[in-house]
Amino acid sequence: MAPLVIAHRGDSAHRPENTLASFVSALEVGADIVELDVQLSADGHVVVLHDGTVDRTTDGHGSVSELSLAELRRLSAGFPERFGDAYRGERIPTLAETLALLKGRARVLIEIKKESVGEDASSGIEAHTIEEVRRAGIVGDVVFLSFEREALRRCRQLAPEIRRGHLFYRGTPEEMIAGAHEVGTDLVMPHKSSLSEGLTRQAHAAGVKVATWVVDDPAELKTLARFDLYAVGSNCPGVLLDALLE
Repeated sequence: MAPLVIAHRGDSAHRPENTLASFVSALEVGADIVELDVQLSADGHVVVLHDGTVDRTTDGHGSVSELSLAELRRLSAGFPERFGDAYRGERIPTLAETLALLKGRARVLIEIKKESVGEDASSGIEAHTIEEVRRAGIVGDVVFLSFEREALRRCRQLAPEIRRGHLFYRGTPEEMIAGAHEVGTDLVMPHKSSLSEGLTRQAHAAGVKVATWVVDDPAELKTLARFDLYAVGSNCPGVLLDALLE
C-alpha cells in the first residue's frame, strides 16, 4: 500500500513555510495531511512557527517567547531570504487561524518543539495547544508530534482523546518501540536515515506504524518502499502525490 503524503510545514518548497499561503497550496495540490509547528508568544498565544526565534523566516529578530502576538503579527513571515518580496504580506498565523483553514479539509499534525516545553504543564504550550484544538472542534483530525517525550506524556495526560506520534532523529528499534509504548502511541516517525528493516519488523509485531521525513524526490520514495512506511513528510507534497498516482 502506498504511504500517505504529509505536507511538511505546508507546501514549503513553493511557499513560505508554516504560513497560510503554504497551507492553502498544500490543499490545492491534494495533500490530506498537513504538518505544522507551534510556539508560544510572550502573552500566551499559540502561533505557527518552526523556530524559537523569528530571525530565519521573517524580517524581524528576537525570541518568540519574548514577543507579544501583536509584535509577531507586525512581522512579514514571507521568508525573505528564500522568496524575496513575493510573499511579503504573509503574517505569522495563529494556530486558531490555521485550524480554521484546515478544518474539514485535511488532517493536522502539530509538532511541539523541544525548546518550547517548560516546567509547568498546566500553563505550558501543551495545555494551550490542546485548548485551541478543542475549541476548533477537530480533536479527531489532529495528532500531536514531538521529539520531547515529556511533551507527549503531558498531552496524553491532559488530552488522552487526541492521538500522539513520537519523533526520533535516531535510535534503535527497541528504543523507538519502547518510546511509543511509554507515551501511548501507535506511531513513530524516525528520520529517514534511521529507518531499517529491523524497525519495520519490530513495529509490525508491536502494532506500531512507521512514518518518516523529509522525502522530496520520487526516486528516493521508491527506494524507501521496502520499509513499508505508513506516511512520509515532504516539502513537495504535490510532486510525491503525482508520482504515486502514476
